[in-house]
This record gives sequence, C-alpha cells and structure tokens, in this order.
Amino acid sequence: MITSRPASVWVAGFGNEYREDDGAGIILASRIHKFLCEERGVNSTLCLEHQLLPELVSEMTAADLAIFCDASTAIREDGFCIREIFSNPRLDGFNIHSMGPEWLLALARRTGAKKPKSALLVTVLGEKFDFSDTPTPLCLERVDKALNNFQLIWANLLKKK
Repeated sequence: MITSRPASVWVAGFGNEYREDDGAGIILASRIHKFLCEERGVNSTLCLEHQLLPELVSEMTAADLAIFCDASTAIREDGFCIREIFSNPRLDGFNIHSMGPEWLLALARRTGAKKPKSALLVTVLGEKFDFSDTPTPLCLERVDKALNNFQLIWANLLKKK
C-alpha cells in the first residue's frame, strides 16, 4: 500500500453522467480532487472522461499517485471499494472499453514512464444504468462513504510522513 504522502496526484473519474449511476466515478473524482486541493493543499489534477484512453498516459505520468474512480456492478458489503492497483497489460476484449486502469498503467511502463509510483482504484456500486442524468440516492450515499473512507486513508498517510 501507499506508504507516504505523494507530492502530486492525478485523479481520473470515468463514466457516463447521462446513464444514472454510471456517473458515480465522475462525481467521486471531483469530490476527491476538491478535498485534496481545497482542504489539503495538494497539487492535484482532475481528469473527467467517458472512458479511459491511451492518450491519458501523458497526463497521468506527471503525478506521483494516480487515483481512478468508476462505477461498478460488483457487489461490495460497504457499496464501494478502494484498493491499490498495479500495471497489467491484459485487455478484457477488443474494444476501447476494454482498457482499464491497470492496462493504462502498463502502457505507461512500456513507454518508459517512472510515474505514477502508485495507483488506487475507487469503485462505487451502482444500482441503475438507464438514461438519466440523476444518480440514485443509494449510489450517492455510497459515493459519500467512499469519499469518507478515502479521507481516512489520506489522514493515515499524513501520520506516516
């Protein structure tokens, strides 16, 4: 796990804000970025996209820590998951949606990038993915829980510094 506070952070939220809970990653990334910049004075860059693209490597590799935020359908007891991720060149299919954060990290390594030194994936369980620009109340509660948990993780990093 991450053992010290990074000097710079790249926060990426991805998903479709017009598909109800699929926009959870966008909402969460924006809140994490705001927390880091406004409340902690961290050098943080925010990236909001519908999906991850290879072109994002140049942005991502300018930071010590990359944080990827996304909606998920994986059932989690708390409704969210925060975990450290590592580069993995494996693709889950043959289309643009098959590139996950691990693949993007692997691409960065293949291009010789030494950053980011570490990466986190923060996922929030979504309930509905129909056409609407309003997330479900339950998903928004889970976004809040994930943000609170991230803030605790960040506080623990500061203690280790």
